[in-house]
Amino acid sequence: MQPLTSLRILLVDDNETVRRGLRSFLAPRADWLLCGEAVDGFEAVEKARTLRPDVILMDISMPRMNGLDATRIIRRELPGIRVVIVSQNEPSIVSRQAREVDAAACVSKSNVFQDLLPALDALAGHRNTENASNQGAGMLFSHENLSDTRFATNSPILNGGENVTESTASQKYDVADARKLAEHPAALLAAIVDCSDDAIVSKNLGGIITSWNRGAERLFGYSAEEAIGHNVTLIIPPGHRDEETAILERLRRGERVDHFETVRLRKDGTSVEVSLTISPVKDAAGRVIGASKVARNITEQKRAERSLRESEERLRALTDGLETQVRVRTRELEQRNAEVVQQSEQLRELSNRLVQTQDDERRRIARELHDSAGQLLTALGLNLSSITELARQNLPLDKPIEDCHALIQQLSKEIRTMSYLLHPPLLDENGLSEAIRWYVQGLMERSDLQIELGISQNFGRLPREMELSVFRIVQECLTNIHRHSDSKTATIRLSRRAEGVSLEIQDSGGGISVEKLAGIRAQRSGVGITGMRERVRHFGGALDIQSDATGTKILVELPVPMTATSEPGSLPQQSRSAG
Repeated sequence: MQPLTSLRILLVDDNETVRRGLRSFLAPRADWLLCGEAVDGFEAVEKARTLRPDVILMDISMPRMNGLDATRIIRRELPGIRVVIVSQNEPSIVSRQAREVDAAACVSKSNVFQDLLPALDALAGHRNTENASNQGAGMLFSHENLSDTRFATNSPILNGGENVTESTASQKYDVADARKLAEHPAALLAAIVDCSDDAIVSKNLGGIITSWNRGAERLFGYSAEEAIGHNVTLIIPPGHRDEETAILERLRRGERVDHFETVRLRKDGTSVEVSLTISPVKDAAGRVIGASKVARNITEQKRAERSLRESEERLRALTDGLETQVRVRTRELEQRNAEVVQQSEQLRELSNRLVQTQDDERRRIARELHDSAGQLLTALGLNLSSITELARQNLPLDKPIEDCHALIQQLSKEIRTMSYLLHPPLLDENGLSEAIRWYVQGLMERSDLQIELGISQNFGRLPREMELSVFRIVQECLTNIHRHSDSKTATIRLSRRAEGVSLEIQDSGGGISVEKLAGIRAQRSGVGITGMRERVRHFGGALDIQSDATGTKILVELPVPMTATSEPGSLPQQSRSAG
């Protein structure tokens, strides 16, 4: 068969910079065709259905539907399409995830310029071999797959109509043994049945036993010579004989009985709880001539279930008694310590909210790193690979080099902005006034919010912890105004007097509803306002929130310790920022 002249590729990534880099990276291969692009898992599934590519390059972290879920759907609906996972997540985790969703390969974005082309070449070569083999034999087995295959069969007919039911061999065979057994299917089926741990029995429609494997000998105690030729009622207790009549009627209609739990008798007269799967056996003309039965011993399982139920009942009784005692004691404590209980609940709620806030902040930072720095580094790597390839071909390098410079500048800006937002160095080096001016200027550049800032002259420095708290309060207030108030303007007034510091922040939005404002004043507020209140309370200050239809005003008063110097926020020489 002639090799493929083109490999059709669908590119899936939510970052345009990465997609542009991959397009440039794949462009030199004239035998490969980029047939389409998608920005999330949903779009990837739809385009896979319509475009039918040979290979999909699939990112993992994407909105709406991630790449792993999309790969599961594509591999289930379109098994002929190979998926290569391309992600910047931890390689060992991605490798395991790729195997779980049946991806053909996985490539780390940090090494994409080294590993992607060999992976695609390998897939293209495997596809040629697979197509050639399929034309000759109708199915392709690799050596690895064949050596790990577990052989199974479903309801065959053996020895002139006596059947062997479905079973799975517990032993793995090597390739040579598997091929030998495949040449003698009857021997293979007999070996599987004989080695099964389950009891496998066949009978005719009169209930006469026609086959009896070793599993049946172990379970019921009768040898094959003792059982074959006798009625199956040999192992059915008198109180369960009506089950056999009903089962035979269903088998005559060609029905199958799955996982029927009942009781059977051993040779020594003891009972054994079993799960039965019974299938009709048909002759070559399709007539039902008997039945096959697989019996599995579930005595220990049922005993464990009964023990579990008894334990649950005892635990339930004990729990009910304890709950009664707890309720009585709780009422006593509530009556005596109502205020303490209320404070404990508030503390627990605050703790939960702080944990949630930390998790949200970590998630936001991780997402920003993934979407900004991580993707820019990937695009930079792709551009460098393109430069290497163009250099080999003595082609012009000006444009990709310019792109690299632009990406480096953008990456530097992203990292600097994120670092400053986490903790602006200006706060330690130049004090609260300069840090607030820097933050206000940056927010106005990033949004359409116009901010008027007024800071009293000779404001000086505050204790470092107080400067950080005031900065975070300003940051929280401006974030709320930008996200929730619909206000286009904000005003900040920061002043210092002999007795302390005053901060006033006001917007011109629609204000806070009466119900919500009452909840805030009753200290039933969100994490942001609760955090501001706790910061102010830590310094013995006061926070007031006023709101009406013309906007919202936040007022903060903080006393300044008498021991504060003119520059109490300045750092010791050895801890100053180096740049």
